[in-house]
Amino acid sequence: MNNQTELYALIERMQHSDQAALGRFYDLTVSYVFGLAMRITSKPSLAEEVVNDVYLQAWRNRANYQASQAAPLAWLMMMTHSRAIDALRREATATQQQLPIADDFDAVDEHSLNQLEQLTQLEQTEQLAAALKLLNTQQRQWIMLAFYRGMSHQDIADYTGEPLGTVKTVLRRAQAILRTALTTTYPHGGIYE
Repeated sequence: MNNQTELYALIERMQHSDQAALGRFYDLTVSYVFGLAMRITSKPSLAEEVVNDVYLQAWRNRANYQASQAAPLAWLMMMTHSRAIDALRREATATQQQLPIADDFDAVDEHSLNQLEQLTQLEQTEQLAAALKLLNTQQRQWIMLAFYRGMSHQDIADYTGEPLGTVKTVLRRAQAILRTALTTTYPHGGIYE
């Protein structure tokens, strides 16, 4: 990492609830976090889950970060190591606790499926609403324009009068924040696939 000074500054901004700082922090460090997660888990899907957990933990614990105790990248690597080991343990436990498959395992219970779908949709709607609250006003408005009105990046740039590059950057950071929040809740897929 060439610019530790920028990482320290980004964490300080994150401590003041600057979500754009989290996006930049993610962009500068995600390759390191994913690399370590892959070395420990050896599974891309598990490593991606770990990455999402790490950045969500970094956001939640930003107020507790102390520069005197660890450099920003070291702080992230400690979280990554811990989360990756936890993910391996969860996976091993889940494998050990699997029940034998019944002969009619593939029979569909339409009644239960309908209730489950309704419950899942309600839960996902609530989770999406909570995740959208993590975005600043501009990010939230532009995500709404893109996903609910179907506007392209160029359409949003024309509509808002902002440069196309700015629109792309704001949307990419907003999506990173949403991805982190939603994949932590739905690590094996769900509303943000």
